[in-house]
Amino acid sequence: MSSARTVARVQPLAVTIPPPLGRDTRARRAARDALARVLWTKQGERRLPSERALVAALSSCRADDVWWVCETSSAGPVYLLPTREWVWALARFVAQQRVRSVLEVGAGDGFLSACLAHACPRVRVIATDTGAWARPAGRMNDADRAELAGVPLAGISAGAHVLRMAAARAIERFRPDLVVVSWAPPGLLVERAIRAPSRLVLDIGVDGDVCGNGMRTWRFEKDFLEGPLETRALCRLDARPRQQRHTRVTLYYGAAHRRWRAPRRGT
Repeated sequence: MSSARTVARVQPLAVTIPPPLGRDTRARRAARDALARVLWTKQGERRLPSERALVAALSSCRADDVWWVCETSSAGPVYLLPTREWVWALARFVAQQRVRSVLEVGAGDGFLSACLAHACPRVRVIATDTGAWARPAGRMNDADRAELAGVPLAGISAGAHVLRMAAARAIERFRPDLVVVSWAPPGLLVERAIRAPSRLVLDIGVDGDVCGNGMRTWRFEKDFLEGPLETRALCRLDARPRQQRHTRVTLYYGAAHRRWRAPRRGT
């Protein structure tokens, strides 16, 4: 399982030179190119690398260069960076929870759901996205627009298997055992998924409100997962993955679960 080719085809991979990030050097360029080769093929298709290869590539880059590669690649931005080992950890979690159907909402290019479907052939895996970030402006605020003015950016192209559908509608239609939300966009996507008729909601994000869920989800019944789904996860913030990793994984109990409790008003 070295790559997933069910995501949208894009133009040949290119990473622009980062004008705001200080003096560029041959070593910096080589490190950025090496990271890009680990994450994408020359045709711009996502790879599923080994953890060892990705850790080495991330560790060779400066933090701002990791951000630059993950944000400004012509293949589109990437946030969570799955590896073979991490996908198998996710597959084991799905099996342990006796999940028969998974719905990824806000799936973007659908790479994560494609990898999971490959690892769990007996599980029904569906991916949906609204398409709001198909244009770069969809994910940018005013500060981003000012800082990145003139920088060619790509939007997120949905894979052929990604259904264009809002999360709440998708959960209502498919009634999945497990909803996966990875790096939720700003707003209440995670909360809406928890309130919808699903049994479990797996929120894959980072410390603080980087992923934009508004920090309101603490009110719901949940478990913090501290096993390999956290410890082996890698993301665009992990420029020093041997020392620190930023991913946090939380399992919420959705409205179809016996442990579901709606928060009281005012909490």
